[in-house]
Amino acid sequence: MDKALWVVRDKITTKGAIDDLMADATTRGIHDVVVQVRGRGDAYYASTLEPRAESLTGEFDPLAHLVRAGAAVGVRVHAWGNVFFVWSSPEGALPWAPEHLVRRHPEWLLRPAGVKYLDPVGGSDWEGIYTDPKSTAARERTLAVFTDIVSRYPVEGFHYDYVRYPQVTYAGSPDDHAAVTALVAEGAKRLRAARPGLVISAAVFPDPEIARDRVLQRWPDWARAGLVDLLCPMAYRRETAEVARLLKKARAAAPRTRMWGGLMAYAGERALLREQVRAAEDAGCEGAILFAYDPTQRDLLDIFAAA
Repeated sequence: MDKALWVVRDKITTKGAIDDLMADATTRGIHDVVVQVRGRGDAYYASTLEPRAESLTGEFDPLAHLVRAGAAVGVRVHAWGNVFFVWSSPEGALPWAPEHLVRRHPEWLLRPAGVKYLDPVGGSDWEGIYTDPKSTAARERTLAVFTDIVSRYPVEGFHYDYVRYPQVTYAGSPDDHAAVTALVAEGAKRLRAARPGLVISAAVFPDPEIARDRVLQRWPDWARAGLVDLLCPMAYRRETAEVARLLKKARAAAPRTRMWGGLMAYAGERALLREQVRAAEDAGCEGAILFAYDPTQRDLLDIFAAA
């Protein structure tokens, strides 16, 4: 059974952190890492299209070091890009960089019914600022960013996250799912042309009906059309029976597409993680992917790798 790690952007800001990641993976027989290099409309790599991430210092290029270090120890690096989700700040601040798309292209942002403020719906479900999936210009910029990454860095794959609406209430119509699928379809053409053999993957809501109705994410259609090579249903639940139910439902919705069951690393829950890896295997997943790599929880990495 394949094992993989989701690696959030705050774990790749120094060479030492990346070297620790590679050591933690390779010593445990984990050979795939899915690393967030576009988190909030910014770049954890060298880019002329988007601003450098605010948390980076100096000239360090995290993605360049990732692919070099991975090649040296036999760990495959998948570049993870957030698709429509482009900004959030605990303080409510806007990006520093004047070239950030939130500042430069406010007309691209998702603002239902023409509202003028950055939280277009409000309430506890608000995650942050999204681009409007129906904006052709915004989709073009996003695909240009992703194509730039895979054309210049020898990554194993490209991984979509937040490839959806935040909620159906942010859409003008349930038919707006077509705009999300349009990006995935065009991305399949461009990314594969830029790097033949690239593995295109996506983090998705595990229940296909909830994905369809709540966030307009029709990933079973993407699988049937061959637009993605690998699906990662995010079955983040404490109850192992519910993890098993969700992953079995996901497997049935995309029976011919490679699948890694997405599991949550709950601190201190070693026995639970062991159970959930087995549940993913029993559900028919070819692998499991853990959210998220944390060097302070190496005990969970040990369990995950061995289960």
